[in-house]
Amino acid sequence: MIKRNLYIDKLKKFIGKPQIKIITGIRRSGKSTVLRLLMNELTQIGVKEHQIIYLNFESFANAHLTQAQTLYEEIKGKIIGAEKHYLLFDEC
Repeated sequence: MIKRNLYIDKLKKFIGKPQIKIITGIRRSGKSTVLRLLMNELTQIGVKEHQIIYLNFESFANAHLTQAQTLYEEIKGKIIGAEKHYLLFDEC
């Protein structure tokens, strides 16, 4: 995996901030890689793995999550305690 420091450094400024961050770009430009690098960065700064909820909407395993209520229930079931959780959605 190619480390994309430019993008990760820009994203790091917003970790912990309440704003929603959206990564956009053309197909096969490395957006999924940046998400995986961001997950690594979060764990390196002390975020526990269970606090990171990653969903890839291109996976057939997540095909049922296209309805708001179903997605809400899925996320709600993964949240443990009152800690901050990070939701990373790939290919929404």
